[in-house]
Amino acid sequence: VHVLRGHYPLSSLLDGYQCARQDEHISYGASAAAVPPFGCTFSSAPGQQNSLAVANEEGIVTIFTTGEKQSSVLKEWQAHDNAVFDIAWVPGANSLVTASGDQTARLWDVITGDLLGTFKGHQCSLKSVAFSKQERAVFSTGGRDGNIMIWDTRCSKKDGFYRQIKQISGAHMKPEKYTPQTKKRRGMAPPVDSQQGVTVVLFCDENKLISSGAVDGIIKMWDLRKNYTAYYHNPLPLQAYPYPGSCTRKLGYSGLSLDSTGSRLFSNCTDDNIYMFNISGLKTTPVAVFSGHSNSSFYVKSSVSPDDQFLASGSSDHHAYIWKISDPKQAPMMLQGHSQEVTSVAWCPTDFTKIASCSDDNTVRIWRLNRRPDGENSSNRDPNLVGWTLRKIQSPPRAPVTPAKGPGSERAVSLASPQPAACAPTGADLPLPSNTSAPSAKVSSPRMPYSIQQWISRGTSPLHKVLTPVLQGPSSERRAKRRLETGDGSGLGEESDGVSELYPDVKRSRISVSTQNEKGDLFSLQTEERLSSAGQAGTGKENSSPRTTDWLSVISQRFKGSAQPKSPNGSSKRHDARTHSSPVSTSCIVFFFILFFLSF
Repeated sequence: VHVLRGHYPLSSLLDGYQCARQDEHISYGASAAAVPPFGCTFSSAPGQQNSLAVANEEGIVTIFTTGEKQSSVLKEWQAHDNAVFDIAWVPGANSLVTASGDQTARLWDVITGDLLGTFKGHQCSLKSVAFSKQERAVFSTGGRDGNIMIWDTRCSKKDGFYRQIKQISGAHMKPEKYTPQTKKRRGMAPPVDSQQGVTVVLFCDENKLISSGAVDGIIKMWDLRKNYTAYYHNPLPLQAYPYPGSCTRKLGYSGLSLDSTGSRLFSNCTDDNIYMFNISGLKTTPVAVFSGHSNSSFYVKSSVSPDDQFLASGSSDHHAYIWKISDPKQAPMMLQGHSQEVTSVAWCPTDFTKIASCSDDNTVRIWRLNRRPDGENSSNRDPNLVGWTLRKIQSPPRAPVTPAKGPGSERAVSLASPQPAACAPTGADLPLPSNTSAPSAKVSSPRMPYSIQQWISRGTSPLHKVLTPVLQGPSSERRAKRRLETGDGSGLGEESDGVSELYPDVKRSRISVSTQNEKGDLFSLQTEERLSSAGQAGTGKENSSPRTTDWLSVISQRFKGSAQPKSPNGSSKRHDARTHSSPVSTSCIVFFFILFFLSF
């Protein structure tokens, strides 16, 4: 362990994540047909951290037990007659809550499979459910109706259902301008659609809740001690984190996750970036931006490693990604093997060597950190593997546009072509790289996860055989990336018809997001044209302004230009524009023309 900490950082181990065939599980529906799983999460109960709960599109919940070598189904039951979009374990207990498209949430006993309670109050599908770490009886839900609701299992039931004890209405309703149509709807409830939907709710402590919406682009923090009225729309949050990018289309967040300290918030945005906010301070701009993946739906989520050093996320390009949090500019590692969009990703909270992923290819996969034989590559890979890890090859950033120097060109040079993460803020304070000395002891010497120590002690092969980074990915990934950049619509039909019916705006958001890179390229070309034309226009106005020249100076410039040889670079006109003629030479030319006209 000492050798590993001194010479091999944990990031060197990331390329060892693999998925064997026995850790790949197909998600089945009620009719024995394969359906996509939507949510997966590990249990936090003592001694049950290897239990993984997965919910799918037809409302079936499956509990997997993930041992050291393989995983298997432990229990399975029909939780809802509709899709289950999110699932959350009760902290430290063998029970969980499901959030469904049937507008209800349900509490289940995992051991017996009994239904402990139904929570009714939303008017649309529930998209997210979350517990506080300190409280087992209180949890929150967010739905497409734009409402955030707080529930308490200690309260008495009404008509056989639990009712919300607190409600935040219109939490992420996008403000619209006053129109005659809105005047006609006075006194009526606002229309229920994705314009106001709440996508994620997350507790940061027992009194504060964080939420995100589908299109308003704002992350909000709520003080649950405040008495929010159920009939009061557009409530004021305790803190708001506005969208930090520069994209102008409708934007939202598909996932929110916190580190173990509760101070760093990671938000999956539909502009293909993951923004990290420091919610323990007063600053509302992100402190880091993670890019390299794609996000074109509201199902892509992320998870933080148990040692708070790495961030794992799903992606719409059929891969899962892992970033080093202290070095966001470093190329991420790709977990390859899925054939459709990777949605929910869960890192085992007590085992660094285990990651779970769900995909629209109807499979659930358990990724384990394995020792690979020395010299293993794609040609002699174990045929039993269905997933492996490669370092993503990032294309070099385009050179900024540098127009020819001229009057006023210093102002235009700053308008460089957009980089791949054009939506990222230019003034974000990024954390120090791993090779830079930092004042924080946590950054300079991260703690070694206990699961890594166990993993090292179990092995017998030398460490230098393990830590061999792979720096090249297969050509199929590059072809898929090109398809996404051209926006030809490939892969837009990944979602099943059931999902489209439950969330009809997903396909439209996929199309708009898939053409983002193409729009970025067009924008860069237009920027280059504007810069070059601006430079030329500025030079032309400077040389031919009728207010600053007369006919004598024009004739003198012509004679001077014909007498002067061209410069080697062919830019004699621009050089002449910046060269001032001496008074003696000008007076001689004027005197010559006066004599020439007098002779006639």
